[in-house]
Amino acid sequence: MSKVLVVSDNQLLSQLYTTNLEVYLAAQVINVSSKAEALEVIQGDSLDLIISLDTVKGIEVVGHIILGLTLKKVDTPIIVVGKFEDPENRTVQVSSSYSIQNIIRSAAKILNITAKTMASLSVAKYYPIEIEYCLALKHTPCPIYLELKKKNDEIDYVLIANKEHEVDEIVKKLKSEGVKKLYVSSSDRLIFIEKISLELCRLIQESEDLTTGEKSERLSSGFDFVSSNFLSEEVSSEVVGLASQCARVMDEVVSDSPDLKSLLKLFLGQKNGFIYTHSMLSAYVASHIVRNVPWGGESHIEKINFVLFFHDIHLAPIYQKYPHFKTEEDLLFSNELTNKEKDIVLNHAKSSAEMVAKLKKCPMGADLLIKQHHGMSNGVGFAMEYKDDISPLSKIIIISEAFVDEFLKKKENDPLSELDIGEIIETLNEKFKKHTYKKIIETLIKIKI
Repeated sequence: MSKVLVVSDNQLLSQLYTTNLEVYLAAQVINVSSKAEALEVIQGDSLDLIISLDTVKGIEVVGHIILGLTLKKVDTPIIVVGKFEDPENRTVQVSSSYSIQNIIRSAAKILNITAKTMASLSVAKYYPIEIEYCLALKHTPCPIYLELKKKNDEIDYVLIANKEHEVDEIVKKLKSEGVKKLYVSSSDRLIFIEKISLELCRLIQESEDLTTGEKSERLSSGFDFVSSNFLSEEVSSEVVGLASQCARVMDEVVSDSPDLKSLLKLFLGQKNGFIYTHSMLSAYVASHIVRNVPWGGESHIEKINFVLFFHDIHLAPIYQKYPHFKTEEDLLFSNELTNKEKDIVLNHAKSSAEMVAKLKKCPMGADLLIKQHHGMSNGVGFAMEYKDDISPLSKIIIISEAFVDEFLKKKENDPLSELDIGEIIETLNEKFKKHTYKKIIETLIKIKI
């Protein structure tokens, strides 16, 4: 059994990492929440892997961990969750804290654990789950059992809840009585962990009484978690529900922001990924346009937010792999991407639309808007000339993203200068020749940047 040290001051993340490491990699996990505790474990234990947030309690902790390992003269692999300047390539880095699949995949590679290896592991009939993790559940996706010792020291497992039963009050009561673990059938352990992971992440989306920054942090986490789970063969209803809730919070963050520059500053301060940042800025611009065209309504904003949440979701793994690229065009013309990756870029609008079309409770027509968000009616490639044969809402999304592209380009080239909206509008008018696009562009003259 591999021994893994998790260094995190975020209780939710610690639970997610621990649960997934135990279930998928059969690892023994040690949790610490400070630099001092991490260094103490490093000095006393023989570890196979360390997974650490880039900062813990406001301190950049990874450098201290590396120093501690150097002094002990061991070369324990490290996965850094976040950003860490690593000129010696000492660490493996995963940019998003909620990219659970990427973290587990990286850990499995380091620990030389394959799917075949996992299948050959001897698994007991019942699998233990820390009761703390179960507190997030309203309904259980499978039967849950309680371990009871008989007088002759034999162990029996008593059913306490069947599939889909409400378990929140039962779990609270058992915890208050001192129960530490609950059990599920080992054959159900993966579906149970997925459900817990989703419910834990759902909790972070509760936005009532939060600041704009806190809402954005939770929204970004939700986006990362949905991205990491959305590309599987089956997208669960829990993932769709989380995505819909995120789309609602998008409007709250955008509406709470005084201008586009403040929104960008917030995202840069939180070290948000490119897709999330670009989508949120586009949502700000799109909401302004919708409220300034004669036919716009609040239902259109809600639908556009849902579209912007999903439209580039197939690109998320690519941007995580190549974080230095800022546009799809950069990706397409780079020699770093494989032909397969470039094919994903070319077809991402079509692929995302097809995936969203399968979702229950998807806003009507959202898949069409996703397919058309690069001006191509079939969702393949990028339009060189923007035509009128697409939805008016698609045109709003296209103009919004184009405005954000110009906004970001100018901020990157000269971050201290005052932006001239007139220059951006002139650039857009040169790019979009059709009258219907120009009418949308006109609304941007009064946008707050």
